[in-house]
Amino acid sequence: MIDEKILLDLPPTAIPQLHRLGIDPRSVDVILISHLHADHSFGLPFLLLEYCVRYERQEPLFIAGPLGLEENVEKVCELAWPDMRAKGFRPRVPLEFVEIDGEGTYKAGDLTFEAIPMEHFGLDALGYRFQYKGRTIAYSGDTADCAQLCRLLDGADVAVIELTHPEPSDDPGHLDIEEVVRLTAGLRARGALVLATHMSGTPPPREGITICEDGKTYYS
Repeated sequence: MIDEKILLDLPPTAIPQLHRLGIDPRSVDVILISHLHADHSFGLPFLLLEYCVRYERQEPLFIAGPLGLEENVEKVCELAWPDMRAKGFRPRVPLEFVEIDGEGTYKAGDLTFEAIPMEHFGLDALGYRFQYKGRTIAYSGDTADCAQLCRLLDGADVAVIELTHPEPSDDPGHLDIEEVVRLTAGLRARGALVLATHMSGTPPPREGITICEDGKTYYS
């Protein structure tokens, strides 16, 4: 979460975490979904449930992600609460879906961002890059080592990068510690903030790589 305004993916545990931290989910204006795996997108039904029964706002909530995002969200909500939806319960917030149709520049509300396809088991997976308060922020989502990832990270001031494997691995859809060290060497050399996420275990300490922890705040 960036400044309580932008969410990079929305796992199913995110909403209770926001409440635990005292953050009002209504502060979120833009959600960037990297791909439609459950651990990256299944928080959306829970957020929308909050808007059905607890919250309301007039300003649009922008949700960006791969093609099919809106239909996927509709299906998941229907499966989760078919009785509620049959009775006409709908989120009390204007929803604006931005579906990404190939690499390029897109806009979600006031946020202009670049979407770059990543390599993740052949899925429609995206990395995001945008300017925020004078800083270039890059978010990898889930990805293997690929040329597109290098372009995504190039010159970033803040890099939020997946680090699934704490030891070297031949996983074709995720990164390991040695790959992250290599890919971020130039960023770390010039003092960029490198935040590692999506870990299957705690990797050994590496200079300039911050291992994200639930509930902590990091500054650039």
